[in-house]
Amino acid sequence: MSSRGNRHTLTIRHVQQEDFGNYSCVADNSLGRSKKYMEVSGRPGPADFLSPPWSRSTDSFNLTWKVESYPPLQEVRLLYRKLMMNETFQQPGRWNDVILTPTPRPPSEPLTHVMAFTLRGLQHSSVYEAIVQAKNRYGWNEVSDIFQFYTQRISSDTHSEEMQVASSTSRSGATSLHRTPPTSTVFPWTLMAAVLSLLASFIGTSGGLVAYTRSMQLIG
Repeated sequence: MSSRGNRHTLTIRHVQQEDFGNYSCVADNSLGRSKKYMEVSGRPGPADFLSPPWSRSTDSFNLTWKVESYPPLQEVRLLYRKLMMNETFQQPGRWNDVILTPTPRPPSEPLTHVMAFTLRGLQHSSVYEAIVQAKNRYGWNEVSDIFQFYTQRISSDTHSEEMQVASSTSRSGATSLHRTPPTSTVFPWTLMAAVLSLLASFIGTSGGLVAYTRSMQLIG
């Protein structure tokens, strides 16, 4: 054990099975006492997923994760499920259970176990969840955090959506043409001007009635 000021460190070298267990640290001063506990366990640490969430495939996904463990891993349990989703709710499906046997880790990675598994037969345009749990000779670790991943959409879905958008745009353009108001004809205004001219001739001449009659004959 080493101390530097108020910092105290206990270092356990060449950890053996008898070193595993609960450790407590007690500190006293004139104001009282404080105690903290910590467990040193030989069980694996929680798994961390390394895969990006977006798949390049419509029906498969390559899951990659790592686990820290001093002893070799004996068994790994992978569970995954599909999420049923729409605009108002999401409902998880049933877990699918896969049991894996780890391969021996390389000497350059004495504590880190990196594993991968490809899930096949997935549905396109879907959301899935996965968790991992690992076991060594000291027992199972805690279940990992949930990892969400997504499968690609098939090209026909994208093409269908583009056709629907194009069709909708065409219908919208056709409708706008029907809404264009018709151009007003000038015939009623020409007839009105002719009538006014005839009335002026009728009033402004002594033979107004005769002039009006002749004008009507000309119009006829």
